[in-house]
Amino acid sequence: MANKFDTFKKLLISAFLVFITGQIYIYPFGTDFRFSLSPVVFTFVLLYFSRLPIIRSAFVIAFFVFTGRFTLEYLNRSMPIIDIIIKHYPGGMFYFVSGLLFYLMDIRRHSEKPLLAIILLATIDTMANVIELVMRNQIMQDFSIIMSSLLLVALLRNFIAVLMYWSIRLYNVLILKKAHYNRYIELLLFISNLKAELFYLRKSMQNIETVMRNSYAMYTQINDMEDTGRHDDLQPYKKKALSLARDIHEIKKDYQRVITGMEKLLPNPVESEKMTLAEIFEIMRNNSNRYIESIGKKTKLKLQSHNKLMIKEYYSLVSILNNLIFNAIDATDENGDITVTEYSHDNNLIIKVTDNGTGIPQDHLKVIFEPGYSTKYDPVTGTMSTGLGLTHVKSMVEHLNGSISVESIPGNNTTFIVSIPLVQLTGKGERMEC
Repeated sequence: MANKFDTFKKLLISAFLVFITGQIYIYPFGTDFRFSLSPVVFTFVLLYFSRLPIIRSAFVIAFFVFTGRFTLEYLNRSMPIIDIIIKHYPGGMFYFVSGLLFYLMDIRRHSEKPLLAIILLATIDTMANVIELVMRNQIMQDFSIIMSSLLLVALLRNFIAVLMYWSIRLYNVLILKKAHYNRYIELLLFISNLKAELFYLRKSMQNIETVMRNSYAMYTQINDMEDTGRHDDLQPYKKKALSLARDIHEIKKDYQRVITGMEKLLPNPVESEKMTLAEIFEIMRNNSNRYIESIGKKTKLKLQSHNKLMIKEYYSLVSILNNLIFNAIDATDENGDITVTEYSHDNNLIIKVTDNGTGIPQDHLKVIFEPGYSTKYDPVTGTMSTGLGLTHVKSMVEHLNGSISVESIPGNNTTFIVSIPLVQLTGKGERMEC
């Protein structure tokens, strides 16, 4: 029902537009025959709204045009009703004949070939005009002049119609492409963050494994100590140690289930899937500027790279950059400046993220990558940040056999320096030609 109503609404609006544009016209031959812009709209409607039934649309538009012209003429009371009908019914028939020929020639199938479509549509326009002239009994002696005029106008009108059709189609493609690009960026960032969390979960599971082994070792040691004659004193500790080992084992299994579930959600890695460093920087620039705009700051971000280095571990690099840049944005005031630079040195990729924020006290630099360290808090609730962001970054950088350091001048600037071996990022260290 909704689809039928939508089709009916489009048809009525189209018929009204055809009628309105038909009021812009000229009389080329000094008779009731007119040239107007309405065939342009009529053709565009049949091309663009591909779900509109052609014959029905042509009939409705033809009837609407005839009724509209008849009403205007009747309100002027310039001639008898029969004369008004004779004057305007050929104009309505023009649209019905055009629609019928449009259907028979299956123009929509040829719409992907603009030049062919223009020629076929111009032929339809000319034939419908000739039929209208015959109905008006206005075929004159200078038939060749009339035909050349009809053909020229037909080519012009249908060129405009096809141009409009393709312009809107290309515009829609560009809008769709932009929407797909934005969704791709969101998905890329989501997967990067998910992979970072997955990496941290695996790391935590290794710690859980270590704690579980230590708990069981403590149980074993207590069990061995029962020979000392303190059986009753050690029994409660023995049970607690065993219970602790079992509980940790259950937690480990839960972690494993979570990790397995997350891995199933992630796309399967493609061996040849890579991204240039310049593309990664462009993605980070767009995403960071959206974040800056969302929090109402006017931070200036200078982040650009023309490096064609092909990055295989781009998820990890995106996550590293995302954390460092967002930290820099949060550390600067409303009109802060952030600069991200990259270069290669000794087979390593060096990335520097510099901000002109408040800086970090020298005595804090040694603990800045420790879990729990943070200077950020929610001004509304007063809740401190977890301080796991930089710990996350350090773990991911070290996972790539890289290193991260920080330099800061309190009250002036802070620079984070990331160094990662090129072979770890590219897989083979290959470089695309510029």
